Amino acid sequence: MKETVKTLEGTIEMDYKWAPGSTVGRFLTHLRDLNEVIAVRCPKTSRVYLPPQSWSPYGQIKMDRFQVLNGKIRLKAGSIVYKAPWNIPEGVNVPYMYAAIQFSGADTELLHIVCEKEEILKNLKPGDELEIVWKKEKTGTIRDIEYFTPVSKEKL
Repeated sequence: MKETVKTLEGTIEMDYKWAPGSTVGRFLTHLRDLNEVIAVRCPKTSRVYLPPQSWSPYGQIKMDRFQVLNGKIRLKAGSIVYKAPWNIPEGVNVPYMYAAIQFSGADTELLHIVCEKEEILKNLKPGDELEIVWKKEKTGTIRDIEYFTPVSKEKL
């Protein structure tokens, strides 16, 4: 028996709220209120996770030992984006780099964007130092970090 599936095109608008939980909520609050990036340390392995997560991947171990990451920030890997996706952040223009960003003191990377002129993006290499550009009006989301930019543009 062949089943017919009926579809209807249209737009549905709805309010949506998301509860980040205590761990991610604390991370987002630090971004918004303190211009700080925090991570969480696993009590079993001492690995430091960014973004922080509530439970260790090495068993049912609650992770709640937070620490501020205020050391160097470096590019680990990245890919230049030339075609704007449907959800490009407001104020960001192509090209930009979608990147894995390594914070000193963390064992995992944060995925975010690096913005700069195309020729500078093309010359970025793993290990190059980056700095955070904070959004002026914060909302308590990961986008409170507007983007990252290279610290030294002269050598690039």
